[in-house]
Amino acid sequence: MTTTAGETATWTLFQGRAALITGGGSGIGLAIGRALARGGCGIALGGRRREVVETAAADLRALGLRAVAVAGDVSSADGARQMVEEAARELGGLDILVNCAGVYRAGPLAAESDETEPDPVDLVIDVDLKGVLFATRATIPHLRAGRGGASIVNISSSLTQSPLANCSVYTAAKAGVDALTRSLAAELAGDRIRVNAVLPGVVRTPIFETIMPPDEAAAFLEGFGDEVPLGRVGEPDDVARAVVFLCDPANDWITGALLAVDGGLSLGSG
Repeated sequence: MTTTAGETATWTLFQGRAALITGGGSGIGLAIGRALARGGCGIALGGRRREVVETAAADLRALGLRAVAVAGDVSSADGARQMVEEAARELGGLDILVNCAGVYRAGPLAAESDETEPDPVDLVIDVDLKGVLFATRATIPHLRAGRGGASIVNISSSLTQSPLANCSVYTAAKAGVDALTRSLAAELAGDRIRVNAVLPGVVRTPIFETIMPPDEAAAFLEGFGDEVPLGRVGEPDDVARAVVFLCDPANDWITGALLAVDGGLSLGSG
């Protein structure tokens, strides 16, 4: 069922279910939380900064949706466990985990490091790969104890299918997520826990403003649409709809899938 930004939940696809979305305070994560909540799902928006996820959760509640905020840093095992346990406590259990927390750093692997900044290798691997491992490990017991038909969706990147120069660390971390997705799909199939990944292309989110000035980010996104076979960059809702599809109990024969949502960018036709 299609909904617009101002609509509240009018359908019950996920009624009685509960989901944790890491990195849920903005961008793709928030769009996923909103989409699942519109289907009747209780939502926990997770993030490092409680004030950010509190604001996002309040915005969803203003739409009549069930949403809570949970804090934790998934790059550490303790931080991920804290987030998961708070989410399960607030929602009365968990049926869905969406691993969306991530950071992006670009540049040549051999570039001289800035001693005033965290090593980008450690930062990206800790958040983008270890964060998925830690959050998933902490959530699995709750999924096993849930209502059955649980689902994990990892947000990867189309760069793992069509790599670019100067994105080596980020691509390696996301490739690890792809491999983890398929391995866990086999590992958890006996528990009826499905594990899939969505591989977005260039999507209009605030992450670009963390790596370039806002005016440059806007110009980049505007111009990059011409490079995409379908003629535009993505929007967070494009990714959210794919996550809803993979979490839909009707699609309970899909596991281990790596679904590119990139406007055809990974086809390499340009």
